[in-house]
Amino acid sequence: MNCIPLFKSHFSFGRSILTLENKEENTDNFADSIFPLLKKADLKELYLADDHFSGFLQANKNCADLKIKLNYGLRLTVCDDNQEKNEESLITNSKVIVFAKNLRGYKRLVKLYTNASVNGFYYEPRTDWKRLKKIWSDNDLLMTFPFYDSYVFNNLLTNKVCCPDLFTEAFYFEEDNDLPFDHLVSDRLRSLNVNILKSKSIYYSTKKDFPAYLTFRCINKRTSLSKPNIDHMSSDEFCFESWEQANG
Repeated sequence: MNCIPLFKSHFSFGRSILTLENKEENTDNFADSIFPLLKKADLKELYLADDHFSGFLQANKNCADLKIKLNYGLRLTVCDDNQEKNEESLITNSKVIVFAKNLRGYKRLVKLYTNASVNGFYYEPRTDWKRLKKIWSDNDLLMTFPFYDSYVFNNLLTNKVCCPDLFTEAFYFEEDNDLPFDHLVSDRLRSLNVNILKSKSIYYSTKKDFPAYLTFRCINKRTSLSKPNIDHMSSDEFCFESWEQANG
């Protein structure tokens, strides 16, 4: 596979319009499910990077029923110290995606997300590098960084100051979604000489679904289509159709 299809489901509240429903095919009258898309492309693995842990059970059950290997990743915010709950601490925020390799990894993700939600919550669940390192096991977990909103992206293109503790081997997703800064991030990744995985973030099925997706995002953010104020929304490339065209 030249490019990993990195799905996000509706359990990432407000971030995707794709469901994890077990059904044979998608129809016009209902929300599209990820599984018919996998079937269409004859994919036997699901790479899922959700922002909320609540979708794991449905993903795991339906993947087992359909004999699809689930690669489950939890995308969450990491900062310098999640006990510092003030505006200054926000400049250290960035995103990481932690994949579970096995059942023990799943249990570690539960502990990580619980701590981030209960003890580290500040506008959103947050962990920190110290907590991540404490809970870590190379046998059970895999560290990856998303193309957008990682420490690399934030330090390069925003006013944030992220100082990660890179205590384990990590992999960095690289994307090309026709955004004007994509090549800048790609160039920075190569200059850092890191492990790069080509990927495509998928939030909806086809390009014609982009207006529905954007409307959904605006509703969740309580903004309008005329002024959505949503990052990276000038491209309709975050869809399965684009991945399929590039990898067909």
